[in-house]
Amino acid sequence: MFKSISALSIFALAFFIASCGDDDNPVDTEHEEEHAEAVGLIIRNSGEEIVRYENGEVEGEIEVGHGLETALLSVRFIAEDGDLFTPDADEGFALDWEIADESIAEVEHHAEDGAWAFHIVGLEEGQTTILIKISHEGHADFVSKEIEIHVEEGGPGSEDSHADEDHDEEG
Repeated sequence: MFKSISALSIFALAFFIASCGDDDNPVDTEHEEEHAEAVGLIIRNSGEEIVRYENGEVEGEIEVGHGLETALLSVRFIAEDGDLFTPDADEGFALDWEIADESIAEVEHHAEDGAWAFHIVGLEEGQTTILIKISHEGHADFVSKEIEIHVEEGGPGSEDSHADEDHDEEG
């Protein structure tokens, strides 16, 4: 009797294993939602790295003169393996930001500058911070720590080349 129960159990187990193929997997791996897997970022001003956020620490700051705008700032994100990347805008990823005090500085973001580049405009002398984000389908896949922005009279920058246009204040 023990042999017949064992044989029946083995037969049932074999049938169960055979019926569980790859097509039966309830997790749809082909349509998983894409996420940008950034662990940090760098910001470059004219090719020179001015800010690095990595391992939870921010080094550097953004400086701009009162009434002026920075040169074009470009963002590159740091992957877990240390490689730099920019998420694919065609897959719904976008640059987003949040400035703590928009009376001190604001972001200018123009399509012709590229999806991952922007200017900071110094509105009033003072200090504020910016959070840089990777936005994807209505949520943030990545948010940096606060990056300092310093606006001072005689600081670096040039006349705001888009002064007559509306500024894009939301990322």
